[in-house]
Amino acid sequence: MEDLSFQQTVDRVLVHRHAVNEVFLTDLVPIDRDTCVIGAQLPLSHPYFLDQHAPAARYDALLLTECCRQAGTYVAHTQYGVARDWVFLAAATSIELERTDVLEVGDSPGELTLEVHSLPSFRGGRLRSVRTRLDLSIAGERIGVMEGEGRYLDREEYGLLRQGGRGGQVPLSSALGVEPAGVPVAPRLVERRDPRNVLLADAHGTTDGVAARLWVSGRHATIFDHPLDHYPAMALLEAAAQATTLAVRLDGASAARTDAADVRITGLAADYVRFAEVDADVDITATITERPPAAGHGPVAANVVFRQQGAVLTEIVVSAELHATDRTPARPAVAA
Repeated sequence: MEDLSFQQTVDRVLVHRHAVNEVFLTDLVPIDRDTCVIGAQLPLSHPYFLDQHAPAARYDALLLTECCRQAGTYVAHTQYGVARDWVFLAAATSIELERTDVLEVGDSPGELTLEVHSLPSFRGGRLRSVRTRLDLSIAGERIGVMEGEGRYLDREEYGLLRQGGRGGQVPLSSALGVEPAGVPVAPRLVERRDPRNVLLADAHGTTDGVAARLWVSGRHATIFDHPLDHYPAMALLEAAAQATTLAVRLDGASAARTDAADVRITGLAADYVRFAEVDADVDITATITERPPAAGHGPVAANVVFRQQGAVLTEIVVSAELHATDRTPARPAVAA
């Protein structure tokens, strides 16, 4: 769309971010009451979203999901008049990438276009819930689709909801430790380089996958861009992706076990049942449901379940592809 601008980012408050460098949206062009097109500039580097073990960095499902999260929030505030201090509670999200071959980071920032279709529900003249479909494209190439649904609460309603299931003050993420509690997973096993971005600890193999415990530093600059009273959906999605990657890497039938393949996440479908509280362990089990063909490359899938004190928090179906890769280090340049 010619009118869509990628010149500057939108107001950070309207995408629920504190740091400007965590804002990716740049513009919104309305089409009709419930349809608009949004632009987002994808970064050339990012300490979290582009911290990848693969030789060539790629825009992945988690970064694109974050862009979609920001888009849904921005639409609610700018198109439907939701107050800035209201809270969005995700009920379900799903993203499916149809192409990964066009997602490699290039020489200039990527320009993501999101065509947003909303189905809002109002009560008392105020937006209370919404279902959204976002069609994604980069440089005119369609790359996938995301769908989501959830509801909006004002601050008083949210406070009553959070107090309803607990006694006393609800703790914040800022109370979490900075150093890993338990034994963290090696970064390369979950396609990371920086250990601060590994969200799994005390992992071990199971008959059909892996089990682990969620761990996130209370000072993580992206996941906890500002203090929260629960682990956000984006953290659970990342942990599910990492658990799936780890399960595939530990699977004896997988080429990824020997670093001969990259694990690229192509789909994440989640239903959120309960809050993931920050003051109790969150247990994760990933079960492989689809293995690659005998050649060792191709589609894989896993079902990832999050539990806290025995209760299911969310179930996430993860789809991925194994791609052959050459991890031979590049030869250093020699001055003539």
